[in-house]
Amino acid sequence: MRYYWGRPKDVIRWYLRGTLYLSAQSRQRYIEKTGAERGNLPRLLNLLENLDKIFDTIDTDSIAVLCLRYVEVLSIAETMERTGLSAYQITAKTGKVMKKAKEIIAKA
Repeated sequence: MRYYWGRPKDVIRWYLRGTLYLSAQSRQRYIEKTGAERGNLPRLLNLLENLDKIFDTIDTDSIAVLCLRYVEVLSIAETMERTGLSAYQITAKTGKVMKKAKEIIAKA
């Protein structure tokens, strides 16, 4: 598979880091302005802090599928067409990463 947007691991890592950072920053400002509960802020910060742990054991193909699904925002059908993978393979590859993220979030 040819990756035209750079190294997939770097693309998805920085994409997620930016998304999580903006979300955490927005939540922090809301808390400061309104005095609201911290809500999911500790989980976001924990995930942001441990993001590299998620990617240390993930293979390049799984990360490329994540890029297609979440950076390029392709549907499973479009991802199947581009990669030749089955829907099950795509779901399995993305599911492993999501499971690791949920484990990290649960520890917060």
